[in-house]
Amino acid sequence: MQSVVFFGKNDIRLTESPVPTPGRGDVLLKVLLAGVCATDRHIVEGHFSVRPPRILGHEIVGVVEAVGPGAAQEWLGKLCGVRPARFCGSCSMCQIGEPQLCKNFECLGNTRDGGYAEYTLAQTAQLVHLENIKPEAAVWLEPLACVLQALEKIDVSQKRGPMLILGAGVLGKLMLQVILSTTRAQVAVIDPNANKVAAAIELGAHTGWTIPRQGTAPETSTELLRWAPGGPLVIIDTTGSPEAIQRAIDWASPSGRILLFGVSDPTAMLSISPHQIFSKEITLLASSGMSPASFDAAYAMLRSEQIDPTRLVSLSIGLDDLPAYLLGQAPKQEGKILVRPGFQAEHLK
Repeated sequence: MQSVVFFGKNDIRLTESPVPTPGRGDVLLKVLLAGVCATDRHIVEGHFSVRPPRILGHEIVGVVEAVGPGAAQEWLGKLCGVRPARFCGSCSMCQIGEPQLCKNFECLGNTRDGGYAEYTLAQTAQLVHLENIKPEAAVWLEPLACVLQALEKIDVSQKRGPMLILGAGVLGKLMLQVILSTTRAQVAVIDPNANKVAAAIELGAHTGWTIPRQGTAPETSTELLRWAPGGPLVIIDTTGSPEAIQRAIDWASPSGRILLFGVSDPTAMLSISPHQIFSKEITLLASSGMSPASFDAAYAMLRSEQIDPTRLVSLSIGLDDLPAYLLGQAPKQEGKILVRPGFQAEHLK
């Protein structure tokens, strides 16, 4: 089968791999759709430790073609979404109700081969039968689960004051959709790309500004504080940029909450003023994954059509095109990229 394999930093290739054989409790999935995640690019750039060789891809929709020992025959032929992460349930983090920090965490496309291939394996416990959810929506299960896990940190449903999202990329706009569907809060966005800001406003953001990635932005600061006197009550950073995080600390209102959701370069450092955080009583929070509960919540949200993440898709490609996008050698996209192994468009009608 064709697969896209990570062999090391900046080394990702289209290769021929054997079709995997399902073991106990496994199913063999024919991959219909796989979403391209910023995490995959971070893996290729060396920001996440993944032992090569590894087939990447953790946002997966597929049809069960075979089952292994101990897997129910009833799964055969079913269209399924996949919860890529597996948690041990027994480590200290799982025991205190923080499975996203599981010490024995496993994940497709990370510790196990993932969905950038014609076929992949998953445990039946990781599957969800797609009832009344189209594949194009179901491929968002994992990123939406991560967004819901993050927003629970700030209890966004209880917030009514102004909120600010730093970064209007795919995850920033997905955050925006969820917040607008669960709260009356006014939400603004900031991004260096004017087109992304405009797209976020079209999705429902109250306002937005373009701002340089680095350096001061006094005009934007003035406009922001005019929009949110005293500063936003909640600021969500989806960029991982130290400059953006510093701006968040500067802009946050007294008693404000700042949620770090973007992935930072492991070598990046941030210089902050403890007095600034102390005097404004700012709370810094972070969220880096999903949990079984947030995955279930994502499934329920998509099934109810509370949001429509398919609006965020900009391009569909085949496996042969994928390495160039992961290496930054293809034209940049402002929306989500979906991989369709074998161009199986008949399943997507």
